Amino acid sequence: MKVVVSHSEFSDAVLAVSTVIPTRSTQPILANLLLSADDSQLTIIGTDKEQTLFVSIPAEVPVPGSFGVPAKKLSEVLRQINGGDLELNVENFKLTIKFENQWVRLPGVAAEDFPKTDILKSPEQSFELDTKLLAELMELTTYSMSTEITRMNLAGILWQLFPDSIRMVATDGHLLALVKRPMKTGFETPLEMLIPEHAATRLQTILAKSPSEIIEITPGQGSVQFLLGNYRFQSKLITEKFPDYERVLPTENEILMLADTSELIHRTQLMHVVSSPITHLVKFAISKGMLELSAVDLDTGAEGNAPLSVDFDGEPMDIGFNAKMLLNILRHIPSEQVRFAMHSSAVASLITPVPQPENFEYVTVLMPLHLPDM
Repeated sequence: MKVVVSHSEFSDAVLAVSTVIPTRSTQPILANLLLSADDSQLTIIGTDKEQTLFVSIPAEVPVPGSFGVPAKKLSEVLRQINGGDLELNVENFKLTIKFENQWVRLPGVAAEDFPKTDILKSPEQSFELDTKLLAELMELTTYSMSTEITRMNLAGILWQLFPDSIRMVATDGHLLALVKRPMKTGFETPLEMLIPEHAATRLQTILAKSPSEIIEITPGQGSVQFLLGNYRFQSKLITEKFPDYERVLPTENEILMLADTSELIHRTQLMHVVSSPITHLVKFAISKGMLELSAVDLDTGAEGNAPLSVDFDGEPMDIGFNAKMLLNILRHIPSEQVRFAMHSSAVASLITPVPQPENFEYVTVLMPLHLPDM
């Protein structure tokens, strides 16, 4: 294999693909990147056998071929090179990198010894989405994914495609975020994909990096592929069943409170600082036209109080929330006002933007915390 590439493009691709490389693995070969050159491009490939990322860059390819090279060592070498073009040459199971009047030689592995990189199985009907739209919908939901590997059915984001709409929903069992977007999907029957948390997070990074305006998504058997620009990302899907989220959406929460989103964020942040680092409990004492936030840390003696004028005309009530989770919701509310629909201090609250965005509906649910006797 012999290839000439731009240092900056090669470095960026290696950096992107290296994020897929597992930090610890019982299979040392997974610490390598696979370089595959043909026609007029070089493709850098990394995999942990659950996800695979392919990044292709323009190249002069006098001699096509493939070769595996240690990701960490290659990255370190590229950081020491200032720029210009690089000549990559593979001979005798070693990669020689030539630049200016210097060269570095790295041992590697034969492409035949590299694990299978194509994760997509039995590709089905592809569909396209606007890249910015997808990034926005994921930003509104991924923060509520569970990161606990013991709850695999919650450790991801559920995509549902209906003939006339797309939905994304994620929950950790305490916090739920759901976005519904009307659109023609081209699917006659509903399709569900439960994308793992690590894959969803990596996809968001790719969406932020790629200048491509359209992403092509191809579902497969227990797998999915995302194609945008020179990035091709594949991931296995979670096969466990996502909970029936519609059953936990509150439908009888008749107690309504309307607040200014930014002002509520400011006061919740303040109470979060003085709250218990274990429970993050902030108390809402709601009365006519007024919300009083308070928090206390019994271990240190810290306490605070922050009143806020709100639109509320019901009977006074107290309810407690995890300030950290509440802030996550409030920071993603895409409107100047936020509405709380509550039933009691023991029932999940429905928290939504007012008004709803023009092109989608956004709903969040937060379980309250038990208020200790004062």
